[in-house]
Amino acid sequence: MTQSLLAKLDELQVKVSSLAKALEQSRFDSKSAKEQVEALRRENELLHKKVNHAQGQINQMLNQWFPELELNSEE
Repeated sequence: MTQSLLAKLDELQVKVSSLAKALEQSRFDSKSAKEQVEALRRENELLHKKVNHAQGQINQMLNQWFPELELNSEE
């Protein structure tokens, strides 16, 4: 009886240890994913600014060539 209980306790200890490792890995993965999302958000913001700037320059050039278009080149 005691041997059986000790064996079950050992099994539970292995399972708990395995679950603890899985939880730790999950937390690490979650942190990594959050950092990746934030990096992508910053990159997206930078690209958006570059696109807006380029669009403003294009509009400015078009306004010089075709003043009747009156494109917004303030950006």
